[in-house]
Amino acid sequence: MWAVKGCLGCKFTPILTPDMKVTIENHNGRLRLRWLFEGKRYTLGCGVPANPTGMAIAKIKKAEIERDLLNGYFDPTLLRYKPRTLSKNGTEISVPELFKRFTQAMQREKNLAAGSLRRYSCVQAHLQKQLDVPAPTVSERKAGNFAAYLLEQTSAVTAKSYLYLLSACWDWAKGEYHIAPDNPWTPQVQRIKPQPRQKLKPFTTAEARAILVGFKSDRYYRHYYPFVAFLFGTGCRIGEAAGLKWKHLSENFQTVWIGESVSRGTRKSTKTRKARTILLGSAVQSMLKELYMLVRPQPEDLVFPAPKGGPISDRLFNRRAWRKVLEKLNIPYRKPYGMRHTAISHALANGAHHIQVAEQTGHDPRVLYQSYASVIEQKSVFVEF
Repeated sequence: MWAVKGCLGCKFTPILTPDMKVTIENHNGRLRLRWLFEGKRYTLGCGVPANPTGMAIAKIKKAEIERDLLNGYFDPTLLRYKPRTLSKNGTEISVPELFKRFTQAMQREKNLAAGSLRRYSCVQAHLQKQLDVPAPTVSERKAGNFAAYLLEQTSAVTAKSYLYLLSACWDWAKGEYHIAPDNPWTPQVQRIKPQPRQKLKPFTTAEARAILVGFKSDRYYRHYYPFVAFLFGTGCRIGEAAGLKWKHLSENFQTVWIGESVSRGTRKSTKTRKARTILLGSAVQSMLKELYMLVRPQPEDLVFPAPKGGPISDRLFNRRAWRKVLEKLNIPYRKPYGMRHTAISHALANGAHHIQVAEQTGHDPRVLYQSYASVIEQKSVFVEF
């Protein structure tokens, strides 16, 4: 790596070998530096135009890098040689400001749903309150203290999800912002071991039928009966049913296209971002035909609107209708998601193939098999001769 000059007994002076020399290049009117180190090619933009002033700045940066190469202080992340990214007030970027920029970037790239944005906002609020410090100063110890604070404020599951976001933020910022080379959040994610939760218990056939009758006969909540019948009969997600329009149904009511979802008033694609077509059972077909004849809707109308119009709110439905009907029936409370869980569990217990059930319900086949293995009847695959 080094070359030396002098004579025996003299003090050796290390010099740069030819392959370690930093060269200045004009790249589309901008200056950049290029060099080799330990077999790897490095390129660094100087952020200046190709003019005499820019050349003077580039030479200063070139000399700095060559000095570090020579003395063993070279920073392979190149952060030492980049202009420091500052916040709006000209100071070193803080943790809340860095996470805010990360959130904005994720929103542009992934078009985050309302629920996801709320999680990002919660992290932002906690950072503003407890970790408003320069991002480069966040060590593993500081990250650990913040993780301990989160565990005091939230559940282990929630705290872990927040730390996942912070770990992703640091990975995203690496190479662009001056932060620690090792992600201080990764060890915190690994340390949190949420307590195992009891699996959701599906409704029995008798309970499901009682719930349907309960909604159909309730003077206050009978409006939701078609919505509940559809969820039990298809295993759809709440948002998928809430966003369903009449144009998504086939003319004979035998199939329905599921490719959109409504959450917190926002229409978006499904959770998996994949569309699917569901084959409807005879009971659901009959219910939809009756509903169609009753309301005579337009193609763009919602199949299951809220009592006062617009999409059904999952929170209001749960609080005002679902809980109260279950209480009247003396059925142990389970979230409305229990209808999807019940539809899948009973389909598998009835002998349906898990791949087919996954396709119809928009589930990942591998995850579905792992989650519902206990209700899948295991049979010998061998033929008896």
